[in-house]
Formats: sequence, C-alpha cells, structure tokens
Amino acid sequence: MAKIVIVDDDVDCAKNTAAVLNAKGHETTLVHSMDTAIQTIIEKRPDLLILDVMFPDNPVAGFDLAREVRLHSEIKNLPILLLSGVNQEFPMGFSDSDIDTDWMPVQHFIEKPFKNSDFLKSVAKLLAAPRKP
Repeated sequence: MAKIVIVDDDVDCAKNTAAVLNAKGHETTLVHSMDTAIQTIIEKRPDLLILDVMFPDNPVAGFDLAREVRLHSEIKNLPILLLSGVNQEFPMGFSDSDIDTDWMPVQHFIEKPFKNSDFLKSVAKLLAAPRKP
C-alpha cells in the first residue's frame, strides 16, 4: 500500500495513528521532532505526509513545515493532511476553508480527536487523488 510519514511530537498519538494506518496495510514512519522532519521526508519519499500543528517549541510548527515542504523540489507536490488539536488549544476554528497555497498549503485538515472511519476515508481520498508532476 502507501508509504506515510507522520510528524507529531505526541508519541502516543503518533503510534495510535500509525496503528490505524498499518492495520490497513500502509507503511508508516514516525517523526517526533521538527529537527529531522524534512530530512526524513526527503529520504522516505512518502505518498502522504500527516502533520500535527503544535510542537512544544513552536505552536505553529506544522504550518511552517508544510510551507517548507513546498520549497523542496523533490517533495513539493506531496499531499499533506493536517491532523491536529490546535482548535482545542487556540479556538480559532481552523478548517479546510483556511487552506491556501501560501499560509496553509495542505490538502486537508482533520481535528483531533477524530473518528477512525472519517480519518481513513480522508487518507484514501488523498492517496487516490492525482499528483501534480
């Protein structure tokens, strides 16, 4: 199936997300620090990136990483799913309507906690979507 990189500082959440994906036959790689995220993404060349927003040293690190991914020619067209509880911490109402190419260059946003069935539908949709060359 697909190769998926999960970038999330919450180790338990990342492991649980990986378990849901692994049960569907996907191969997952977990990254818990922004320090190694880009290098790992470039090395692994995943089919999908799942990204948390908030990290201890930067509450918008996921947004920053999404923008950084778009700067690297090898991975610039990588589909990105934001999977975050940012709205619980900062009730700003982030949603798919905030997605744009400059500030939030991702394909989909899902709020934690999530229903596994909805999450897996989103993953399947992103993996099936045609990629830009």
